Amino acid sequence: MPVISVNSDDLLELTGSDQVTLLEVLPKIGIEVEEIKGESWELEVKPDRCDMLSVEGIARTLRGFLGDETGLPDYETSSSDIKTEVELSVQDVRPYIVTALVKNVDLTTRALKSLMDLQEKLHLTIGRNRSKVAIGLHDFEPVEPPITYKAVKPEEVSFVPLERSIEMDLQEILERHDKGKEFVHILKDKERYPVILDSNDNVLSFPPIINGQLTEVTPETDTFFIDMTGTDMEALAQTLNIFCTTLAERDADIYTTEVSYGSRNIEYPDFTPDTIEFSADECEDILGTQISKEEIENILERMRYSAEKKEDGFEVKIPPYRHDIIHPWDVIEDVAIGYDYDEFEGTLPEEVTIGEALPETELKEAVTELMLGYGFNEVMNYILTNPEREFDKMDRKKKEDIAVVENPVSEKRTSLRTGLLPALLSNLRENRTESLPQKLFEIGDSVIKGEQETRFAGVIESSKVGFTEMKSLVGGLLTSLGEKMAVEPKKHDSFIEGRCASVIVDGEELGFFGEVSPEVLENFELENPVGGFELDFEKLYSLKES
Repeated sequence: MPVISVNSDDLLELTGSDQVTLLEVLPKIGIEVEEIKGESWELEVKPDRCDMLSVEGIARTLRGFLGDETGLPDYETSSSDIKTEVELSVQDVRPYIVTALVKNVDLTTRALKSLMDLQEKLHLTIGRNRSKVAIGLHDFEPVEPPITYKAVKPEEVSFVPLERSIEMDLQEILERHDKGKEFVHILKDKERYPVILDSNDNVLSFPPIINGQLTEVTPETDTFFIDMTGTDMEALAQTLNIFCTTLAERDADIYTTEVSYGSRNIEYPDFTPDTIEFSADECEDILGTQISKEEIENILERMRYSAEKKEDGFEVKIPPYRHDIIHPWDVIEDVAIGYDYDEFEGTLPEEVTIGEALPETELKEAVTELMLGYGFNEVMNYILTNPEREFDKMDRKKKEDIAVVENPVSEKRTSLRTGLLPALLSNLRENRTESLPQKLFEIGDSVIKGEQETRFAGVIESSKVGFTEMKSLVGGLLTSLGEKMAVEPKKHDSFIEGRCASVIVDGEELGFFGEVSPEVLENFELENPVGGFELDFEKLYSLKES
């Protein structure tokens, strides 16, 4: 979960409370105090509460919970004449942008640090490390509207980026600037890169990489221009609301701006609250305790909602910074938090039951015990992988349908694995300096053609491993489980031709084993022979049950 550092004096000032009270109440609103280092408090925030990734957001929640400032926060906005034109060229690169203007910002050193920390935490959470949302903060004084958001060829635009004193074109920034090297993967394979320019063609930002030195924010900055670019318009609008309302907590003035997509014009930020309804009976059923309507209404006000009683429940208006509220049960969860979990009385189950392992779990335990007896070590790999490791390194010519992650956080985790052997070979590669033989196995999930399957695989790396040893291993394993194995020749791209076989039990193919091909060994930088097997664990379980 995200951990943020806040200044205790800042938090005390923003809440008007005392240290003892805050340390007692923070866990009640879902924030754990990890460590106290003098004035610095390390606080762990729930990952769904991105509005509390700053001292301002935490203080706002605490003031409500303590009853000092209740109800829906009233964030007023004024209109500005700032307009951002979005050109069609960005559609295939980074299609959306939202903007805002914030005036009369009085930033102390502590407040500026809090703001920059919030920016980075939002990048990591909602922003998926800038791939989904990237935030740019600018000193508005040197900016000449209107703004243009477009995509250009890398060599067409040069500017002085933050932390540099010389002009660099976009490609040079990706190759030589620290931020460029860190986030270049987001723009991989793009022919054009996005830029934000003012009317004088000054570069404000090269999103999602770096801002220009021209609009660097300092403690003296009192007017901000905010841009957020990304791939999800709703996430951008939500992030902008969180950011702007955080500044409003410092008494800054928020101004709306216009973003133009051709004939479509949209004003940001939009603080119009969403509305959710739920019944009192539903609240009682979920929480398992009876709370009066009057008390629920009071709790909702303390949790910073606007609540209106209806005949059988409530109509609740959601604060514009609460992007995590998507269902009535989310509001009811806040009722439980406001009621205080410590006030709920525990009850014993009406029926006494004794748990036992599922038959499938018992089989896993039996297989694990056998493999450990054979001298294997068990590993647990991520189900997330990438096509290069799954297919290219395994020399697999026919590529199966593979489930792709829509917004991956890393190039190494872009899809779901279709088998276990690629990860096990990667394990051998990572431990290739260790002594031989190495024996690894895994029982885990894979996704094949959209269907989740449990697989069982193992590998042996040694100077003498071969087809015969793998046959003896798999055959002995199945014999110990009460099954008789037959084999048939099998052609598999990842194995040496003529040294791979299908595992047949009761006339059904259960999996395969064999010697890994030299090409695959070279792809994984392995210098010694490797034998491997992979079985369908669910079919094995079905055989044991029949």
